[in-house]
Order: sequence, then structure tokens, then C-alpha cells
Amino acid sequence: MKRNIYLKTIPPAEAVARVKASIDREALIREETIPSHEASGRVLAHAVHARYSSPTFHSAAMDGYAVNARSTFAAREGHPLTLKAGETCFAVNTGHPMPEGCDAVIMIEQVVLDGGSVTIEAPAFPWQHVRRIGEDIVATELLFPRNHQLRPWDVGALLSGGIWDVPVWERVTVRIIPTGDEVLDFTTHPDPGKGQVVESNSQMLAALARELGCVVERAAPVPDNPEAMYYVGRLYQEAGDTENANAMFDQVVGNFPDSEYASRAQSARGY
Repeated sequence: MKRNIYLKTIPPAEAVARVKASIDREALIREETIPSHEASGRVLAHAVHARYSSPTFHSAAMDGYAVNARSTFAAREGHPLTLKAGETCFAVNTGHPMPEGCDAVIMIEQVVLDGGSVTIEAPAFPWQHVRRIGEDIVATELLFPRNHQLRPWDVGALLSGGIWDVPVWERVTVRIIPTGDEVLDFTTHPDPGKGQVVESNSQMLAALARELGCVVERAAPVPDNPEAMYYVGRLYQEAGDTENANAMFDQVVGNFPDSEYASRAQSARGY
């Protein structure tokens, strides 16, 4: 077997640039549509605009009494104004739609109740304690741009804006293939002997990839022999994973040039 001696390195930034340049993004990552309530952490494939305003109606922002502000302007300390519940003022709780003709809410703590009479000592001003239509979101406005990574609070905005499903990029799939005759598969709970090591790097890399939102697939360790590498390459090729297939075929050709599997790998790779 040809011995590989690695005496030269390249800067990390250059290595990353080479990998990026070799990736066909459109072939590897497609868009898909998923329910908005399951979209936290995903990256939008298109910009999203609101379908609804939020709130969709003028609503009370406090518990109290809804009034027409103009009708309360005469009230002041020492000269109270008495309103008639159900006629000139209306009981509301936070979130209730504003009654017709009302444009302000007087907090329940600021009124004196006496049967059907409601007495106040300060006037209300227009839109006092009222959440107006579109205060949070206005229909048709841009909620999030393309390639925005959705956060938990963004999910609330999507649903409030009437967005039930969103177009997102598929999660990046990372496949890790440990190689080496000395590498033991940790899933078998092995007892390493002389010259053997328990394979662990794949799980460190897998954990890092999952933190970035990737889907991780791990293959069992592949021995350093041309037959095993060739057949793993064929499995990837049949699955449509050209990048990993070619990587395995290149290993066979580079490390075992005189084996029968080197010619098979060349043929499979299209040399």
C-alpha cells in the first residue's frame, strides 16, 4: 500500500473557501414548506409578508370602561362626571373589541361605581388605553426577509400575521465516514487492544453540526482496504450522493492504485 506523507498544510480560511467553491448549493439544498409553528431555527427560502394585521380590530388595552373621549372632557378633580353604564360608557376587559362610537378606555381603578353609574374625576383622551388595528403588524408588510433564521418569537409573529406555512431551506445533511483499520465502532462497546482506538471524532463533529441545525448521518467505520471503500462509494452513488461517492472512489484510487478495485472506482467515477 502506498504511504501518504502529509508535509504541507493550507490556512483554514483557504480550506473553507475550497470546500465552499466545490459545493453545488442548488443540488444539495432545496426548499420545502413546513408549518409555521414548527419553523423555529429554520432559514426562510423566500421573504414573508403578513396576510393579516395584528390586532385585526381596535381593542381595549386595559380592564375598565370604554367611552367616547369627547364626552369626558368636562371631568376634573373636584368636579366629577357621572356616566351611565351601557349608554355613555361600556364595561370592557383587556382584549375586548371597542364598542361602536368609543375611542378610549378608562381604567377600572380610576372610576367609582354606584349601581349603574360610573363616576370619573379626569377626562380621557382619544385612543387612551386602546390597541389600534395593526399596532403590532400591518397586513402586507414585510415580516422577514429571505435567508432569515427564524427564532421562537418569530413564530408568534408569523401566526399573528396569518402565515400558517413558510418556505424554508432543507436542513443541511452531513454524513460522517470514519476510516481506518485501527478504528473500533463505539456502538459495539468494544475493548480496544494494542494499536486500536475507539472511534469518537464522528460524534464530536456530529454534535457540532447539530448545534448548527444540520441533520447528521454517520456510517460505521470503514477499514483501510479497497473493497470496503469501493462498496461504500457505490452505496453513496446509488443513493445519489455524488460528493461522498467520489470521495470514497478517490481514496481507493489514491491508496490502492494496483488493486482491481482501483479500476472499478475509476470506471464508477467516470475517469
